[in-house]
Amino acid sequence: MNSRISGIGSYFPGTAISNEMLSEEFDIDPWLLKELGVENRFWASDPKDYTLNETQSEMMAKAIEAAIVDSKIQKDEIDLLITTSTVPDYTLPTTATLVQELLDIKKCNALEIHCGCVGALQAIDIANCYIKCGKAKTVAIAAGNLMSTYWLRDWKNGEIEGMADQLNMAMFSDSASAIIIQESKEEGILYSFSESVGSGIEKGIFLDMGGAVYPGDKTTFAEKRHKWSQRPKLIKKHGSTLSKNAIEKLAEGTGIRIDELKWIIFPQANPSLLLNDIEGLRSNGFPVEKIRYNVDKVGNSATASLFHVLYEIDKNGELTEGDKVAIIGGEASKWMYGGVLLEWKK
Repeated sequence: MNSRISGIGSYFPGTAISNEMLSEEFDIDPWLLKELGVENRFWASDPKDYTLNETQSEMMAKAIEAAIVDSKIQKDEIDLLITTSTVPDYTLPTTATLVQELLDIKKCNALEIHCGCVGALQAIDIANCYIKCGKAKTVAIAAGNLMSTYWLRDWKNGEIEGMADQLNMAMFSDSASAIIIQESKEEGILYSFSESVGSGIEKGIFLDMGGAVYPGDKTTFAEKRHKWSQRPKLIKKHGSTLSKNAIEKLAEGTGIRIDELKWIIFPQANPSLLLNDIEGLRSNGFPVEKIRYNVDKVGNSATASLFHVLYEIDKNGELTEGDKVAIIGGEASKWMYGGVLLEWKK
């Protein structure tokens, strides 16, 4: 049995947080905002009183509900629900079971993937395998991101201290996106993979607190392990290699030529890095007009970004039956990349 994407959903919370608001209310350097190139980002937290208005599981449930409508299925047809995010709502219970409860699905398999920007691609890979081996017929995948609670906590505590902290606050967006994958006579998901290549390379972006090693005691806070950290120079050095490796692996695994693709959805780190990668590809004769992204308009939603772009392309009427679409993901946490090749059968 084959599989195909039959529905897509996209959800952004609240109202857009503009560059003007970040500069005026949170003292984010206007130069950084201009260099970064993100016009807006969305927060599930209130920028005035810092309260959390929507949890990640609530955003995911709304995205899946939209995907269910788009696919014209009934929610009880879902027999596998996969959620993926950088930070779950809680250590336990898993976010997947919380989303299942919000959707009022009485019984299904519920899996959670704890991952950065490659999580959505890993979820497609798992869903495809479940359907092909007969263990599922209809799979809902929700990809989410909720990080504003960290930035607002640090701001309230006077801990937005340097350019890296400002970059995080300006770059990331809260949101959720979702797809429905169903069994199909025709093959819609042609190939999927993910690989980790971070052995021997320092972490690029990381959060130490929250696991068993740094559970949130006084030492954790004194050593600032409760804060998101990133190494921008390392990310710039290795980031473009991830995209290149993913494209090569996808071509090697499928034999597809770039000119056969209608669209290529690229990693959505930030516009500055993305445009740098695109210029490098352009100089090597790559057809960059096929690359699609929206991080400049709505910020970086980590793994949720990839489905947001697919949703946008579909809703704009830019996909027709038989079009081939490549989705490429890469993340700097411990250097992973992945890819999916679709033939549009929605």
